[in-house]
Amino acid sequence: MRIKKELEALKVPTPTGKKKWPVKTIENILTNEKYTGTSVYGETESADFLSTKRTVRDPFEVHRSRNHHTQIIHERRFKRVQKLKAKRSNIEVDEHGNKVRKSTHYSSKKAVTRTKKTTKPQN
Repeated sequence: MRIKKELEALKVPTPTGKKKWPVKTIENILTNEKYTGTSVYGETESADFLSTKRTVRDPFEVHRSRNHHTQIIHERRFKRVQKLKAKRSNIEVDEHGNKVRKSTHYSSKKAVTRTKKTTKPQN
């Protein structure tokens, strides 16, 4: 992973002060909205106070506090990462809201198409 190599080359310590960056730590930073400086409240609620089961609440009922704390990753970059992860994912949501695998093979090397600048011949 390129981010891991760059952090280790720059000798940036992990949150626990180690030299080697676990890939899972980097994935957590890139997928958790709190690292954009936003605090999110009420995403889940207790389904039954006797059990530990939680249910996901309606996204319109979730509260967000922007610029709550110092951000590690800019919000635009965070959103871009989420789009890239969704594009590269092999999981789709069907018409019933169920998660279905497109295939059993995941590749982080799926094409991220970039438009090439073409030069016109000058006369």
